[in-house]
Order: sequence, then structure tokens, then C-alpha cells
Amino acid sequence: MKCKQGDFAHIIYSINPANVGRVVKVVEYIGKFEANEQFQAYGMTSTCLVHDHYWWVEADDLTISLGPSPRAYIADTWLEPIKNPNEELEEEKELELDLETF
Repeated sequence: MKCKQGDFAHIIYSINPANVGRVVKVVEYIGKFEANEQFQAYGMTSTCLVHDHYWWVEADDLTISLGPSPRAYIADTWLEPIKNPNEELEEEKELELDLETF
């Protein structure tokens, strides 16, 4: 999986082109589903379009098939996590330390 709970991510693919590029918060893992598999949530049946892991995401400006919504479900591969610059610095430091031991 590309994302983890609590990440912020850009939507890189969406059924609704208006959502592409939006920044969302990855709030809850739903599960891994096959294409066309369905799950129940909030009294509705939701259909997974691709074989993937699925997340609930939140943002102020999402549009779903029913109209504007603060929450939507989306496939993990349709998201691109936004890296924390401090995390990247930590990864670089760890790599430097690993290289110094040789």
C-alpha cells in the first residue's frame, strides 16, 4: 500500500475529474477488495471499481456521485501520499549512517 492512516495525499485518479489534484486526509482503512466487489457503509452499498486496498478520505471539496461530500472512499493506487519533508531528512540520515559503516 502507498498510503497509511493519517497521511495527506493528492488524488491522482478519480471517476470524477474535478477531484483529481485535490488534497485529502487518509482517515480509515476499509479493506482489500476485488473489482466490482461491494461493501456496506453508512446504510449504502458501495462498489469497488478496481482490485485494490480502499480508504476513507476526507476533504472540504470532494464531489461524489451523490454531490458534494466531506468523505469518500478511494483505491490506494489512486492516491499519492504527500511526504513530510522531515521524514525524508530522517531517511537520508539513516542511509548516510548505513553507508559510513562500510
